[in-house]
Amino acid sequence: MTATDLFNSYWWLIFPIFGMGMGLVAMLGHFRHRSETLKLIKTYADQGKEPPAALLEALRSDEDRAYNCRGGRRSHWSQVVVFGALAAAFGYFGYYGEGGSIFISLAIGFGIATAALLVISIIRALTGASLPKG
Repeated sequence: MTATDLFNSYWWLIFPIFGMGMGLVAMLGHFRHRSETLKLIKTYADQGKEPPAALLEALRSDEDRAYNCRGGRRSHWSQVVVFGALAAAFGYFGYYGEGGSIFISLAIGFGIATAALLVISIIRALTGASLPKG
């Protein structure tokens, strides 16, 4: 097998590898931001001063901030759109797919999982419920 054959067979791996790389960069950036914030808070604590509220606010998770910015109720309709589109795409490929049996099996499996997440997202969007914090 030549390098060209290998690339032609597995070109699609570029996308998940790139996604994992971007996730790693985001996690490292988030870690650095939190570490610097904690260092500043420690500096205030060492001086016996109360840290500014903005520093304490910066430590709260992004999800908590998004929840509070919208008046206590988050919109889940964006998840409905995303999971609906994915369910339709995977379902279409699973039913009409011309690829190999492994791709069709993956499409059907991901289609079922995405359809389940779509139903959960619809329920959450209609009820305004969020996942319990663990």
